[in-house]
Amino acid sequence: MKIRSAMALCAVAVSVGGCATKSDMADLQATLVGEFESERSQREALIAEIQVLRAVLLDSLSVQQRRDITGRVDLQRQIQDLNVNLGRLIELTGQTQRDLALRSVPPADSSLAAGRIDGQPGPVTDQPAAETTPGDPEELYEAALRQFRRGSYGTARAALDEFLARYPNHELAPDAQYFRAETYAEEGNAATALDEYARVLELYPNSRRAPTALYKSGLLELRRGNTDDARTFFNRVVQGYPDSDEFELAQRELDRLNS
Repeated sequence: MKIRSAMALCAVAVSVGGCATKSDMADLQATLVGEFESERSQREALIAEIQVLRAVLLDSLSVQQRRDITGRVDLQRQIQDLNVNLGRLIELTGQTQRDLALRSVPPADSSLAAGRIDGQPGPVTDQPAAETTPGDPEELYEAALRQFRRGSYGTARAALDEFLARYPNHELAPDAQYFRAETYAEEGNAATALDEYARVLELYPNSRRAPTALYKSGLLELRRGNTDDARTFFNRVVQGYPDSDEFELAQRELDRLNS
């Protein structure tokens, strides 16, 4: 571990005593403080992410209470695991902070630890701790996407619902609504997915997700055998969003249907 290496260097510096210069000790102290700060920042970021996911799972558990017992037990197990991991991370972070304090504030009877050589005062390092604010919209959105990519569609949907409830006008709101529809599509619930795609068009018609929602709706209708409805969706992409990435895809589907 980098911190242990830095502490080893510190021990070597103490042993050689007079061979260390003021510059050497200043660099060593800065390195040690930097390593502790870096590790503490990483752990605090992990704690923040776990806290967000924990809140999402708690919300999802409330919904699952009206559903089958198997899903509820699974969510409770996940929450328990997150609580254990969160406790461990908090404990480790606290220990890191205590270690950093012990090494950053020198004892009165040690000129070396105080950053002094030959009675001269050493430099004082004042580095602000990195902060992570749980519950930021981007953080909540990214947590939802991570769950979506893992295939945890119910948990992802709960996080997206929370995002849309808190930040309906955020620039990521169209993306959140689109991925909410995608969770139903991935679960094979085509009817609900179509309704949720329609909400993208209703709420965010000028967003980049609007033509995507139309195109995906057309593909769903094709799979259900509703070619006329599929053709309607593809036509809406071609006529309403000629500059979109989905324009050529929709045109290709129309050509195939009309051939």
